[in-house]
Amino acid sequence: MSFNKAIKPAKDIDGVRRSAFWHLGRRDHSEKELREKIGRKTDNQQWIETVISECFEYDYLNDARFTENFIRSSQNKGFGITRIKRDLLRKGIEQNELANAFATNHDYIAATVTLLSGKYSKRLANQSIKQKAMAFLQGKGHAFDDILKAIELHNEKYPNDDCDYLSEAIVLLSRKFKSEIVERKLHDKAMRFLVSRGYTFTDSLDAIQAHNAQTDEDD
Repeated sequence: MSFNKAIKPAKDIDGVRRSAFWHLGRRDHSEKELREKIGRKTDNQQWIETVISECFEYDYLNDARFTENFIRSSQNKGFGITRIKRDLLRKGIEQNELANAFATNHDYIAATVTLLSGKYSKRLANQSIKQKAMAFLQGKGHAFDDILKAIELHNEKYPNDDCDYLSEAIVLLSRKFKSEIVERKLHDKAMRFLVSRGYTFTDSLDAIQAHNAQTDEDD
């Protein structure tokens, strides 16, 4: 079993300074992040303020540079504007400082399509799989309109799979219903079954009709 190592308090300002330089040497930090980290070493606010001032003076701390680098890194990871802004706000970057931070052009739709291609190697044919894809992309912070366009562009790569949704729904029905779905009660049950799995009302009706035709042929 592993335990987090206790943070050793700084005995003097040099200890706070070493801690700050160590963190900055590992990666760029926002002012808020660095304050929080060296604040774990001491509760002496004068030491903290002095070290923070020195970091700004030596240009070790620069929130504008940090924001620019963070945005670029997040974009390279496929994150959208919503996610990036939320993460920056958590790191202490003020809302008004983000106004011009996204001025550089970045094709978020292309980035979204790339994410989809990495996760799905087939057409997003039915509502169920589309909803899963949308939830995946929303978690990455992409805008709703960008997501819809990305799904459309992704599906253009698989033009021959237009009936996938129907065949998948028929398979689901055949596993659950061994005979024709004719009686009203059974029909309603089948509809609820498919709709609950993300199929539209119309798609569900088409699937039941196809299932019944297939079952009739087998008989």
